[in-house]
Amino acid sequence: MIDFNLFIYLAITIFLSATIQGIAGFGFALISIPIMSIFFPITTVIPIIVFYSLISNFTVIFKTLKFTNFKKIFPMIISGIIGIPIGASILKTFNPTNLKIAVGFVILFTSFIMLKGYKIRFKKEKISYIVTGLISGILNGSLSMSGPPIVLFLNNEGYNKNEFRANLALYSIITNILTIFTYIVSGLFSEHIVKTSLIGIIPLILGSYFGIFIAEKIKNHHFKKLILILLIITGGITVIKSLVQL
Repeated sequence: MIDFNLFIYLAITIFLSATIQGIAGFGFALISIPIMSIFFPITTVIPIIVFYSLISNFTVIFKTLKFTNFKKIFPMIISGIIGIPIGASILKTFNPTNLKIAVGFVILFTSFIMLKGYKIRFKKEKISYIVTGLISGILNGSLSMSGPPIVLFLNNEGYNKNEFRANLALYSIITNILTIFTYIVSGLFSEHIVKTSLIGIIPLILGSYFGIFIAEKIKNHHFKKLILILLIITGGITVIKSLVQL
């Protein structure tokens, strides 16, 4: 049984994490994992976060469903799934800490230059979606960092805030479901995880809808800058935490 003070602390954490997710379409783990891992084992925290992210993504796509482009996103999803076992095999070969440092610096560099207005022009659009999905899947399988490549790519392609959030949510829902299925098979997603996750359902839903409400008020050019700033924070945290582990 969780005491009242801890419940309030976790509820605030989940609410804030869900608000960020509701606004940007990603970022739930950025706030929630460092705080929740103080109170729970990481093997408990990660499945809960994936479950919460799934619910939050469903609330986002419920509000933005008409902006999804399944025809474009589908090849990205398929290549992302293919990339997961490749990433898992890479993890067996390379030091995960060194990989995180490298990925963190790539996120930082790419986000900074995009914040300055630089864009990458892809000649073959379909191939670019497939390659992005593959990179995302590889990072998911090796480092559980599937989000940044998709976020950078969709932002680079000039999606407006509703299209960006809708298509990111669609991609994330598929990967969340597959990840949860993997956790169930491996025994990581247990009855204890389900019961523990129930404590945050209300602040999760409230935060998600509050974030969606805020997102609707943000202008597109401000939204794009916000996405890149969140990515810079993500890349910075990844590099710093990894360097500390060396």
